[in-house]
Amino acid sequence: MINEEIKIYENAETLTKGFTEFILKLLTVYPAINISLSGGSTPKAIFDYWAENCKDTIPWDRITFYWGDERCVPPENDMNNYGMARDHLFNKVPNISAKNVRRIHGENESEEEAERYGQILERKLLQRNNIPCFELIMLGLGDDGHTVSIFPDQIQLWDEKKTCVVGEHPVSKMKRVTLTGQVVNNAQYVAFLVMGKGKAQKVKQIIKDRELFRNNYPAARVNPTQGYLYWFMDADAASEL
Repeated sequence: MINEEIKIYENAETLTKGFTEFILKLLTVYPAINISLSGGSTPKAIFDYWAENCKDTIPWDRITFYWGDERCVPPENDMNNYGMARDHLFNKVPNISAKNVRRIHGENESEEEAERYGQILERKLLQRNNIPCFELIMLGLGDDGHTVSIFPDQIQLWDEKKTCVVGEHPVSKMKRVTLTGQVVNNAQYVAFLVMGKGKAQKVKQIIKDRELFRNNYPAARVNPTQGYLYWFMDADAASEL
């Protein structure tokens, strides 16, 4: 039985505020949290909000930032997830220490980087069932039902026994370093952040008929084994529920 909670907000602004309140609530429970960030437009809006409104209200010294996936390009490339977070958050909040930012090096050789980053997670994070355990993993939902960088045509990567593997975008063929499903589902809290009417059908399929689509969409395989799954959505993304 999945421990799931669905939170629907009117727009991007109210969703961002709601997710920020969620982070602050976690920080009343945990002395420190390790967060796996995602890329995309929704996290960008959240980072902008934090940089503008939360420089002094979030205890940044108690948060360590990691990533769920990274495109195999250098930080200067517009497609790099770390580069986006750096430009929209880290460079604007002096209280975020560089030692609390542990990025995937997209400029490195992909297989070597997947091994290196997996070892960092295994060394730095608490383990549960011999698997790294994040306090919080942020996830996006792709139009094709992918999450992290595991795509439907490579869904077998979800069940890999490694901590990190290399996925490949089905169209561009760009390589990406990504967490595997065992790490995602080992987190204490997993939060999908989804906005836009274009995501509404996938949201409905995954929430209403998860078992029917678990072999089609990697996102339908998100089911924290001992944790909690939250959906933070705007009204458009939730419109078919």
